[in-house]
Amino acid sequence: MKINFDEWNERRNTNCGKWDTMDKKYQKEGMLHLGVADMDFKSPRQIIDAFQDILDKGIFGYTDLSDKFYENIQDWMKKKHQAEVTKEEIVFCPRINVSSSICVDTLTEETDEVIINTPAYGPLYQAIVKNNRKVVESPLKFENGHYKIDFAHLESVITDKTKMFILCSPHNPVGRVWTREELEEVGTFCKKHDLILFVDEIHGDIVAEGVTFTTALTLSDTVRERLIVATSLTKTFNVPGVIVSYMMIPNEEIRNRIRQSIDRIGMHNPTIFAVAAVEHGYMECEEWYEEMLAYINENERFTRAFFAEHFPGFEILEREGTYLLWISYEKLGITEEELESWFLNKANVSVYMGSVFGDAGRGFIRLNIASSRAMLKEAFERMAAVYGELS
Repeated sequence: MKINFDEWNERRNTNCGKWDTMDKKYQKEGMLHLGVADMDFKSPRQIIDAFQDILDKGIFGYTDLSDKFYENIQDWMKKKHQAEVTKEEIVFCPRINVSSSICVDTLTEETDEVIINTPAYGPLYQAIVKNNRKVVESPLKFENGHYKIDFAHLESVITDKTKMFILCSPHNPVGRVWTREELEEVGTFCKKHDLILFVDEIHGDIVAEGVTFTTALTLSDTVRERLIVATSLTKTFNVPGVIVSYMMIPNEEIRNRIRQSIDRIGMHNPTIFAVAAVEHGYMECEEWYEEMLAYINENERFTRAFFAEHFPGFEILEREGTYLLWISYEKLGITEEELESWFLNKANVSVYMGSVFGDAGRGFIRLNIASSRAMLKEAFERMAAVYGELS
C-alpha cells in the first residue's frame, strides 16, 4: 500500500503547537513553520481507526495499561533493536520530559551535579535546572563537520558531587546516532564514576539510510545496572499529542524508587488514546513506518540538492538520526539575530535557531524535514527569492 505523504495537511486552528502556537508567537500571515519536531503527516490508518472506535463508543472513562501495551513494547524492542525487555522493567510515564525530571529529582540531591552534552535539547537541560541541581555542560567536539563525545572533557569536569549523566541518543539537535563503541565508552565512564545513566531514545526508530541505531539496553550488564532508557512511539508514528512514553529500567532498586516517585505524585492512569496507540501502532503500522522513513530520506536528498544549488552559505551536516537537519551558517558571516530576522521578516519561514539549544548551538539552525515535499519546496523557494538580501 502506497501511503500519500505528499499530502499538504492543514493543521491551523487545531491548537497545534507547531502551527497555531508559532503563528501567535511570530504574528506573520501565512508563515511556514519548520521548527517544532513533529511531522506534518497523517498518522497511520490503523491508529486513526482505533481512535475512531473509542470515539464511537462515546465513553471516555479511566484507562489502565493492558497486557498488550507491555507486550507490544517488548516485541518492538526485540524485533527492531534486538533488546530483551521484561514487562517488569517497563515503567509508564506520560512524557519523557516528565521522566527525566522525576529521575533527576529522585536519584540525586540538590547539591549534586548532572552532566549533559551541549548543544542540548532544552527539556533535558531544564530537568536539571528546575530541580535545583548543578548543570555540568560537556560540549560535543565538532571536528571536520562531525560531532563526537569529548571523553577527555568529561574526565576533566567530573567531581565527587557528579551523580548522573543525561544522554540524548539519537542526539537532538545535532543528529548523531552514537555507535555501540561510543555508548560502551559512556557506560564505562559512568561505571568508573558511579553515575546513573539516563538515555533519551525517543528518536531511536528514525535513522537515515544505512545507519544502525544501538539502544543502550543492549549494552553490558555493568552498564544496564545503572541505566534508565526513556522512549516512546510518539515520534515513530506521529502521535505526540496522545502523550505517552515509558522508561525501561533493568535495575530493580532504581526502578522501585522511580515507581514510588510516580505513585507519590499520582501519575498512574494513561489517557484512553495512549493505550490504543501502543496496542495498534507497534504491531500493525510497520508499513507506514517504513514508507515514512523512505520519504524522510527522499526529503533529505531534495533538501540537500536545493541548498547546494541555491544556498552556498548554508552547510547541512550529516544526518544519522531524527528527521531534523542541523545546518551551519558560519560561511554567511552574520549573527544569529540577523539570520532569524531574515527568516521571519524576509522569507516568512520559521526554523529553530541554534541558541534554542544553548550557546553551543550558535552558528547553526535546526530544520524539520518531516513535511510534504511541496511544503518544503514552497519554504525553500521563499528563502531563495530573498537569499540575496542576506548580509
